[in-house]
Amino acid sequence: MYKPILTIDLPKLRDNARVEKKELGEHGIEVMAVNKVFNGCVATARAVLEGGIDVIAESRTYNLKKLKDALGCRTCLLRSPVLSEIEDVIRYADISLNSEVAVIKALSAEAVRQGKTHEVLLMVDMGDLREGIMFDHYQDIVDTVKLINELPNLKLYGLGTNFNCYGTVMPTVKNGCDFRDIARKVEADTGIKIPRLSAGNCTSYVLIDQGKWPEGLNHLRIGGLHEYGIEYVKVHYLDQYHHSQKPVEKVCSPLYTLTAEIIELNSKPTVPIGELGVDAFLQTKTFVDRGIRRRALLAFGRQDVPSENCVPCDDSITVLGQTSDHTIIDIEDCKTPLKVGDKVSFELDYTGLLAACTTDGVEKRFIN
Repeated sequence: MYKPILTIDLPKLRDNARVEKKELGEHGIEVMAVNKVFNGCVATARAVLEGGIDVIAESRTYNLKKLKDALGCRTCLLRSPVLSEIEDVIRYADISLNSEVAVIKALSAEAVRQGKTHEVLLMVDMGDLREGIMFDHYQDIVDTVKLINELPNLKLYGLGTNFNCYGTVMPTVKNGCDFRDIARKVEADTGIKIPRLSAGNCTSYVLIDQGKWPEGLNHLRIGGLHEYGIEYVKVHYLDQYHHSQKPVEKVCSPLYTLTAEIIELNSKPTVPIGELGVDAFLQTKTFVDRGIRRRALLAFGRQDVPSENCVPCDDSITVLGQTSDHTIIDIEDCKTPLKVGDKVSFELDYTGLLAACTTDGVEKRFIN
């Protein structure tokens, strides 16, 4: 049966992972590869492992199960564990991000029951206001580090923090150094060695790119860098990585293309005829009269991948809009003759890739 097709270029993803591991390693930084945009895809995780990164991180335990069953690799649960799934967390995650004492105690008890050692990355909130013990609650950080060190079958993986997610707080030299200094004070006050300071996600790479990386920060949890080859704060391509040739503000990549079939092709006005209201998603629209233009209907819609996250591979094609099941494109200036049944391809940005990998309505294929 028909589905639009997502094609993922595994060799280039593998190359990017290899470059990332080498580049960050030269700065003393260990990399944990975030695979969550691919929704637990075994093939993409395998490609990154082949690139030399040895820990794969996902936000959902059911995806870690897929990776453990297929690859047997070291895994990390990126989202703080749910108390009701502690048994599965211990079974399928070697490492997890934590901040709640009740959850940490439950992990210890279940690790004892399963005869495993589980590693805890204790999260410190440096101001982005998502997960973690607030940076100014120093005694709570100390007490939790001591607890992890004392509980049976737990091991302190390190301290972690996060930037540029919920609160849009940027990684800076100051908050990076503040995070490092908290860790050093904890070590001095407790005598407990903190092996890793996990200083954020791919947005933290901006400090490396600018030559400002704070000494002592030695770990990152990264997906977007090797997936797109883009520095996401100043938004520019990194030529040591495979990346798109489109304008960088599109933040898309030819490593991930969505291909859909034309189901109608004709010429129509560019402004609707009649009294206007709202669209299928209760949004109002404005239209520019460009006369009669040739356009095509494609067999995918917002239920599959939002059109604003799709960049036509052919620069002469323009996306006009979308409903649940249809995407409308302008092909008036297209140099390639198109007909019903032909296929049109798009490079996807991160949000588009996330949607394409998550929905059952898109078929996944791989370049090996």
